[in-house]
Order: sequence, then C-alpha cells, then structure tokens
Amino acid sequence: MNTQPDMWMEFAKSFGMLFVVLAFFLIALYLVRRFSGRFGTRGSVELIKVLSVHHLSPKEKLVLVSVQDESILIGVSPAGISSLARFDEVPKTSLEPAETVTGFQTLLKKTLIKGKRLHKMPSERDSAKSGTDSGKGGVS
Repeated sequence: MNTQPDMWMEFAKSFGMLFVVLAFFLIALYLVRRFSGRFGTRGSVELIKVLSVHHLSPKEKLVLVSVQDESILIGVSPAGISSLARFDEVPKTSLEPAETVTGFQTLLKKTLIKGKRLHKMPSERDSAKSGTDSGKGGVS
C-alpha cells in the first residue's frame, strides 16, 4: 500500500486551498481600503469644514467648525462634546498658507538667536584665563 504519496498530495491540496483563501481575503481587504472613500463623493459639496483647532490640554481642545453658512465653536473633552458658541458668519482668515508654514521656522530661529545672545557658554580659554575649574577633573 502506497500511503506516503497520498498523504503528501492531501497536504499539498490543503495548503493550496489555505493559500487561495488567504489571498482572496488580502485582495478583498486591499480593494475595500482603496475604494472605500471614493463612492458617493463625486459632485458632493463639503458641508462641514474644520476651520481651526486650539488644544487647551492633551485631552481638551476648542474646535471652530463651519456648517453651511454658520460657524460653531465646539469644546471637546473626555467627558464629551459641547457647543459653546454660534456665529452667523464664517470668519475670514488673513493668513496665507506659506505664512503659516514658515511662521514656526522663523519663530524658532529668532528664539535660538536670542538664546545664544543671552546664554553665552564659556569656552575652555575663558575658564583657563579666569582660573576656574574646566569640569574635566584635572587638579590645578
């Protein structure tokens, strides 16, 4: 009786079917992720728009939201979400996108330059001239 080749053939069939089922699920997952946000968005109008977010603490923030032609100030906390104020007009922002991108960089540069002027670190020559310890553990 030749059972050894039959056993390997059954193993190959089982492994092949497992591979086919896993491949099917992976392809289905890929297609769902790829096309999930695209259906129903053609020609649709953006009704809700987040205008600004201001973080008050790690878990609390204020959100300014535009809904149709009205602005709503919303408070978000771990306890829940609440409407704080309503405005009839949507505020116009005067900042240009390029100004917001370089704003942080400019502020950081100014702070670093100002910090260098205020906190000048003593060099080794300065400490040797003044006779103070250089911090290297040497005995004078």
